[in-house]
Formats: sequence, structure tokens, C-alpha cells
Amino acid sequence: MYFLSKLLLHQSPNFSKLSDMDELAQFKAFNRYIPENKEAKRWGLAITDLGYTQIPAGSAYPPGEHPDSYAFNVKTGRVLSEYQIIYITRGEGSFWSEASGDKTIKAGSLFLLFPGIRHRYQPAPQTGWDEHWIGFSGDHAERLMNEFFAPKQPVIQIGMNSDLMALFADVCDLTEHEGFGFRRIIAAKAIEILARVQSLSQGGTLRSPRNEKLIRQSCCLLNDALERKFDFTAHASENGMSYTSFRRLFKQHTGLSPNQYLLDLRIRKAQTLLTNTALSIQQISEETGFDSSFYFSRFFKQRTDLSPLNYRKAFR
Repeated sequence: MYFLSKLLLHQSPNFSKLSDMDELAQFKAFNRYIPENKEAKRWGLAITDLGYTQIPAGSAYPPGEHPDSYAFNVKTGRVLSEYQIIYITRGEGSFWSEASGDKTIKAGSLFLLFPGIRHRYQPAPQTGWDEHWIGFSGDHAERLMNEFFAPKQPVIQIGMNSDLMALFADVCDLTEHEGFGFRRIIAAKAIEILARVQSLSQGGTLRSPRNEKLIRQSCCLLNDALERKFDFTAHASENGMSYTSFRRLFKQHTGLSPNQYLLDLRIRKAQTLLTNTALSIQQISEETGFDSSFYFSRFFKQRTDLSPLNYRKAFR
């Protein structure tokens, strides 16, 4: 049984002259609290609660009623036993946690809540805000949050990102309709949200359309350069930047330096040739751009723990 929250409307001076129907129209909200089950635990990440709320200017916060374990007081704060992601898409307000101190929140801000860390947040009375959130737990969730995020830096300026907003909307829609296997699907959506947040948090320069296009084109060029040398410095210069800047941008996007990315492509092609062709080691080294079969064999073993010949024997 899910707990579908009933939004309680709080009277304020701004709404004293509104009829009940007019006041109801001012609020839009959807909340679900999902009990964790054995299947969800096996996935390593399970969404435990989710929703969105539109908070008009001048209204009390938080609105609605929630399970006791989620009770919230903007003065004393609260402590959760799960992770939460909260994305603010309108208005502004404030955030505080024991780990980070006070932070300003504005439209496009996203903040993270960590288990065991007291926190509080609220919209500014003069603006209100719109909030979208998911709560989740599990072993895989803990690994991702500890690896890529930190309680001392819980607020991330994402901006108004349509792809991220669509993911939050998808999670709510899937949960509202409760289709077969929806728990697994929304868990996957949560991982995609985390991936997008981590990517978007890497700086504004990476997110510019020009730089994204440059990295995509560079990856395509490297895929076509497996048999020859590639002049990274010249390529960067042709695109109006130093190699140092290009390397930093490329690594932010792919997780690898340009040269490491190219070498990885060459090793993958070599693995395919070893498995699916009868080409000699010398021929494969030439087709993958290595200066000699000796260097190719040494590097291949460093990356795969097998010599090319032993790899061929093992996987053909």
C-alpha cells in the first residue's frame, strides 16, 4: 500500500480572500512513499519516495502531511535515513545542513540530502518555489553518492535543464500508473538522474553547445584514426584552443585523456581482430596504429593481462 499524501492548504494573509476552490488551484502536488521490498534491495538502489510540489509565494511551508519518518520542521530541521535529490525549478530560498552550513537556493539549484545529516530548507516567502524530488537507498546508491558527491557540497547549480526535468516527470508518471516492473524502471531513472547531475556539475564550459559538439566530433575522428598517428596539438589549434585546454575538456567529457581514449579504442579493435580474424600479430599491430608488434604485444598485455596470442587462444 502506498502513502499518497493529501496536500493540506495553509491559510496565509495572501490567500485570506480566496475561495476554497481558488485556493486549491494555487497548489499542485504529487507525493508517493514506497515501501522497500526484497526485489528492490537486490537492485542495490530503490526509490523510497518521490514527488513534486508547487509552493506559491506567501504560503506556509512545508505543506501537506507526510509519514512520521519524513516529518519536517523548518526551524529545527530533520535527519533522514535515506538519500534525496531536490531540484528547484522556480523561485528561491535557503538551505542549511550540519555539513555545509547556510546556502542560497535559486531556480536551477539542486541540493542533495545525506543519511544521518541534519538539514533544513524552505522557499523565500516572497517567491515560493517549485520542487521536484526523489528519495532512495541501497548499497549501489551509497556507492554512487560516496564516489561522486559530498555532504560538504550539497548544492549544485544545474540551471534549468529540460532533460533533467523530464526525468523527474517520468519517475512521477511511472509511479502514478504503477505499471508492471515500475520499481525497477524508476530505479534506473534515478541512476540516470544521478549521472546527469554529476555530468552537469562539471562546469559551465563543458555544457556549452560548441564544446559538446567539439568533443563529439573529436571522438568520431579518433575512431577513424586507429591506423595512423593523430596530432592532438594540431587538432586543438584548429579548434581555437591550446592542447592543455582541449585535454582538460576532453577528459571532463569522457573520463579519459585524448591519448588514453585513442589507445583504448585501438586495444578494443585489436581484441576484435584477434578473436574474429586470422591476421598475424604484426598485421594487427599495423591496423591498430602501433609502431611495432613488440610494443603492441607489451601494451596489450599491460591492458588485458594476456599476450595477444594467449588472448586469441582464450577467446576464439
